[in-house]
Amino acid sequence: MAANSVYIYRHIQTKQVLVSLRQNMKTKVLNQLGTKNAPVRLRKDLWRPLVALTGFETPQSAQAVTDALLQRSKARQVDLKTSDSHLARPKRMRVVDELNLVETSIVSLREALESVGSKEKLLALWEQPHFMELKGEKEWPSFLEHGQLELKNNRFVKETTN
Repeated sequence: MAANSVYIYRHIQTKQVLVSLRQNMKTKVLNQLGTKNAPVRLRKDLWRPLVALTGFETPQSAQAVTDALLQRSKARQVDLKTSDSHLARPKRMRVVDELNLVETSIVSLREALESVGSKEKLLALWEQPHFMELKGEKEWPSFLEHGQLELKNNRFVKETTN
């Protein structure tokens, strides 16, 4: 994997999502989850790569996509937590919805890529192909190609393009 990449990980039990510029996450990325529902420590056996975005020419362009993605994800979380339909549900059901960030993160990723734009071709390597179908109503940007991320023992192995 290239050094200028963005990695999005999902928690296999809670469906929480973390964004990292590094292939191997550090504990400080747990700060993205806030304090209420964040695990105490980073257990690598519970976090799987959801998608790896490669092809950024500079670390700044990868950072711009990461920042835009995190901003949109946080805005979606606030919208969800303050919606009347969400608040009308029992608390135990609301917590499950608030933790399930996979679909909203993929929609936020598409929006972040559109807003940042890119002159270079990017490659999105998906852990499972059905995740790329959760993009929302619009299509993926034209500068983005999709591929399959191959893992062995939850580790990055190699990439294959479709």
